Amino acid sequence: MRGIVPRQPPRPPTIALSARWDTYPDRFRWIAEHGFALEYTLTPEAFDLLPKHIDPFLEASVPVRYHGFFPGYEIGHHDSLIAERAMGVHMAALEAIRGRGEQVITFHVGLHGEDPIDPDMVMENLRRLVECASDLGITVCLENLRRGPTSHPENVVAWARASGAMITLDIGHAVSCPRVQSGELTPLDFLEMVADRLLEVHMYERETDRHRQPQDMTILGPIVDRLLATQCTWWTIELDDCAEALATRSLLLNYLR
Repeated sequence: MRGIVPRQPPRPPTIALSARWDTYPDRFRWIAEHGFALEYTLTPEAFDLLPKHIDPFLEASVPVRYHGFFPGYEIGHHDSLIAERAMGVHMAALEAIRGRGEQVITFHVGLHGEDPIDPDMVMENLRRLVECASDLGITVCLENLRRGPTSHPENVVAWARASGAMITLDIGHAVSCPRVQSGELTPLDFLEMVADRLLEVHMYERETDRHRQPQDMTILGPIVDRLLATQCTWWTIELDDCAEALATRSLLLNYLR
């Protein structure tokens, strides 16, 4: 009918699998053989390993993004000297990934629960990272954690907006955080609050002593439905067990069909 634009179907997500630097080469080879994209966790002790680990994927046109998981390097620490040392590591990570793969990296605040966090320090240093990354053509995302200040969606959203960062939603952390477990929030509430800045999700069902795979789509189904209405098209399965990763991908793809 004239004047009516057909609604476009949602873009299918890129489904990646997480891999730490210290699982090279076996896990990397398995990821390539099974058709996943790659979410690469760097180590601040050896950023120089990145070309060796990543370039074969890029040469094969496999999408790659980055996970800046740096325990012990807290950019929001109330001690400015400790925070500045952490900033040096995060800035070096930006330089290391520059020009390699999809220029998106996820950072964290509050990885060590005992670290005292200064919200003003978080916003200032996250803003500095976003500005430096922007100059390099890189997008910085802030991830929610299961506990601590980023287990509260209000903090994640406020810090992301104030700094210009985007957001990576870790679904297992959201499902397992105290406010969702107590019934104060639902996982969909969490998702709704971050949806307008959402660029990536970490996909598994819950976190206990480790990340747990979904057995069905009871929990993830409504979350996936809402994700399809956002601009988030990168889904990283964060499961170490390869069989669990394959089963989770099959579950997601069958649900999408």
